[in-house]
Amino acid sequence: MLNEIIAVASPNLMAVSLVVAVLLLVVQSVRLRHREKEFAVATEALLAREELATLGRLMAGIAHELNTPLGAVSCSVGTRQKAVAMIDEAALGLSDPDADHAAHLARIQKALKALHGTDPVLGEALTRTNQLIRELRLAGRGEEESPQPVDVNSIVEGTLLLLQHELKAAVEVKLALGEVQPVKGWPGPLGQVLLNLILNARQAVGEEGIVTVTSFMEGDKVVVEVADNGPGLPTGCAEKLFKAGFTTKDADNGTGLGLFIVRKIVARHQGQIAASNGADGGAVFQVTLPTTQPTTQPTTRPASGTDAN
Repeated sequence: MLNEIIAVASPNLMAVSLVVAVLLLVVQSVRLRHREKEFAVATEALLAREELATLGRLMAGIAHELNTPLGAVSCSVGTRQKAVAMIDEAALGLSDPDADHAAHLARIQKALKALHGTDPVLGEALTRTNQLIRELRLAGRGEEESPQPVDVNSIVEGTLLLLQHELKAAVEVKLALGEVQPVKGWPGPLGQVLLNLILNARQAVGEEGIVTVTSFMEGDKVVVEVADNGPGLPTGCAEKLFKAGFTTKDADNGTGLGLFIVRKIVARHQGQIAASNGADGGAVFQVTLPTTQPTTQPTTRPASGTDAN
């Protein structure tokens, strides 16, 4: 009897089991599709946040690079306005027959000298700004300018000209520029590298200090060093300095993008950059770049620097 009952019930049990299995499969499929939709929505939101973050970093980088040229233009415009006012005042004095004409003429000559002194600064600032805009325009089209031979020493001198308003008289700048071969690259980005390094050195020494810029050949490489006599680098931060967002400055003076951009540019030129503390204190940043015509030469480091102020 039991065997007969089992024989009759078995097909029904199998049918019920099959129905249950199908129902479980449907439920799991529905859950899987729901999770796939949730994952797709989450992925889309994450990509949107990453795009916004990337755009934010790009805009911050552009603002960072434009800040110094615009500061130089602003300072030069202020100087020119003061010079014009001085000329106007002296010209009125010349119309007075009882006035000291020699003194007024001397003031006019001083004002004209100040006016002419702003010309190279404005020219360098406009050149740097145009180079940056051209780079951005090409990058937007997915294009890039062909590299060209670049005189690193000229880039150093142009950068110091652009930073006159930042360096001021209190900061002593020493140049030790040796005879170096041209490097293969882009003058605009290399100018950004030196601008960032020299400006960092200036900020490190405070209101008084010494910034030394040296260039020399080391074998078939061009080496540029920017050193200062400031407090030096904090222990353990030599590598962190080049990471995006890392800065030892306060929120008003540091974005954490300058040295990150510097390393990117140096790598683009197939070069290297290193940071360390000097033997006599202060920080030293060394940029090594390949030349356009590599040749094996001994190190030809200049013996001493000259005052650039």
